[in-house]
Amino acid sequence: MLTRVRAGFVFILGFGLLAAPAAAGQSAFPWTSAVPANYRPSVPGLIQHVIFIVQENRSFDHYFGTFPGADGFPSPLPCLPDPWYPSQCDTPYANHIDSNQGNAHGHKWQSISVDGGKMDGFVAAREQFLGPKCGPSDVGRTLPGAGYEDEGIRMTTRCIVDVMGYHDGTDLPNYWAYAKNFVLMDHFFESVESWSQPNHLAIFSGWSAKCTQLNPPDINSCASSFGGIPWNSTDHPMPDLWTDITYLLYQNGISWGVYLDHGQGTPFGEHGTPGIWNVLPGFETVQEDGQVANASLNQTQFYTDAAAGNLPQVTWLLPEYYDSEHPQASIAHGQSYVTGLVNAIMSGPDWNSSAIFMMWDDADGFYDHEPPPFQFDQLGLGIRVPAMLISPYAKTGYIDHQVCSSDCYLKFIEDIFLNGESIADSGRPDPRPDYRDQEAQYGDLRNDFDFTHAPRPPFILPQYPLTMLRPEGPPPRPGNAKRPPGRPW
Repeated sequence: MLTRVRAGFVFILGFGLLAAPAAAGQSAFPWTSAVPANYRPSVPGLIQHVIFIVQENRSFDHYFGTFPGADGFPSPLPCLPDPWYPSQCDTPYANHIDSNQGNAHGHKWQSISVDGGKMDGFVAAREQFLGPKCGPSDVGRTLPGAGYEDEGIRMTTRCIVDVMGYHDGTDLPNYWAYAKNFVLMDHFFESVESWSQPNHLAIFSGWSAKCTQLNPPDINSCASSFGGIPWNSTDHPMPDLWTDITYLLYQNGISWGVYLDHGQGTPFGEHGTPGIWNVLPGFETVQEDGQVANASLNQTQFYTDAAAGNLPQVTWLLPEYYDSEHPQASIAHGQSYVTGLVNAIMSGPDWNSSAIFMMWDDADGFYDHEPPPFQFDQLGLGIRVPAMLISPYAKTGYIDHQVCSSDCYLKFIEDIFLNGESIADSGRPDPRPDYRDQEAQYGDLRNDFDFTHAPRPPFILPQYPLTMLRPEGPPPRPGNAKRPPGRPW
């Protein structure tokens, strides 16, 4: 049965899917090569608003592994070693359950999953994380006790291995409709091979670090880290001393804002945007520039600004847990939340001058078959995640095979608003090992636009689409049943 999820209620509806738009196209450049250095497509001043919607914790194959034309699951399907069932292996399988488990996804667990580029350790990492309290006879069982912390959110520990499960267009009709009508990026990787906080630091600054000398502040005490200190924790109110992109925006008079879903939450937590996702208020530059308020706007203001045509030139939209798609939160709820944001932009006066970039910050242990193509430094690249571009000037049904990460977003901001001035040109001391926004191995997001036609009209989608997602948990495994390939339990 198809379901409609709205405001916490589930309505059972008849079958019916969104009409499939035009088939996806192909990139002009193979993903295995960077865009030629002399290729710089013209980007006229038609883009005046750049918006980033940042969701949580899904891999590319988990959402788009079966998307036509994309670099999805290979054939034959990979079969990963399974320590619980040594004589068998696990293949990807369609999982229509709305709330998934995923796995711990700090650097340790991602390293096990990536396995030196073999991409065959996802099942083993999950089972190792569950530990001796779970095993083949416990599949589906909820462990007693308080559960465990995942990015500060209290998770229920269940003996479920669903990292090989994937969703398709019947679960994600709006996301697939955006991909079919605009631009899908199928080689977009985590900037940092780790969890959300270091990847959010990279989204805003191109680096994840930890600074150990804060009083007085010493920039040379900052070193690369797979997880820093939340800025609004009681013992470290301002840990981030290096340069972020908003410093350049402020210096050049470019307006910016971060809109928070239900406001600013605690460093970790379910209500409001947690501090580990909204990292900007912890940057020294933001505090010294008097821009903390810009980094803490309530998302209700976003809808007002979008309707009035008052969006900043650069905008970030960050969710709270319930809207984020972070396992174990609802996928349907997150898709509806994102659709509401996109619809608000499309319905406002700023649509004709906007570029909306959508991404998921890390992979949460869900399987992806594509190994990171190169390593810049000890931090990454990490596992591949979904990313899209939605714009009235985006190429239609285009699949961008260029290698990118959130570092490419920084480069795009610099190209559009700063005449190419980069973080390296800020004039501030910075001990980072490299400036990712200047890396030649990345592609160029300007390649995803076509300015030869008039702006395309809004593409408004139903905020609560029909899906195949079902809210109930996995069925219990019969004691004498043979485990099918992929383990759909």
